[in-house]
Amino acid sequence: MKKALFLLLALALIGCDDEDVVNTVSGNAEVFAVTGAEVGGAQGYTSIDSLENQYPITLPDEFPAGSEQTLDSRLGSLGIDIEGTDCGIIDTSGDVCFGAGSDTACVPDEVTKLGIKLYTIDIDEVKRAYDNGFYPKLAADLLGDTFSDFDIERVSCSSIGL
Repeated sequence: MKKALFLLLALALIGCDDEDVVNTVSGNAEVFAVTGAEVGGAQGYTSIDSLENQYPITLPDEFPAGSEQTLDSRLGSLGIDIEGTDCGIIDTSGDVCFGAGSDTACVPDEVTKLGIKLYTIDIDEVKRAYDNGFYPKLAADLLGDTFSDFDIERVSCSSIGL
């Protein structure tokens, strides 16, 4: 019980949203992957599968990305139950990188926003999801300078092409 109280206090101090607190209390966490991107000068979001073909952009191999169908299937094949889903965007006007040290994968400068799909999963499955191409939402909040600081704005999935 003391651990849960400490975790709630820590989450409140670092500014997590209500969704994060509810998930943590219920033993869940959110992970996400990029499904599309908005490229400077273009209208709307381009799917992650088409991005490199339509623009002179190369995404790092370690980039947490995939099509919605691929991501859903990947979690299913790992046996990770999905408690819920949501969508969001990350403004990439500042440097946005995922990972740390030599495993860092940064967003190319031409990309102005990322469209992401968020998955609510059991908190015990976060490490396995991360090892298989998903990024934990709270990593930037909890790990401080190790990860770039970026905010996720929740949006309707249709607004990012899902």
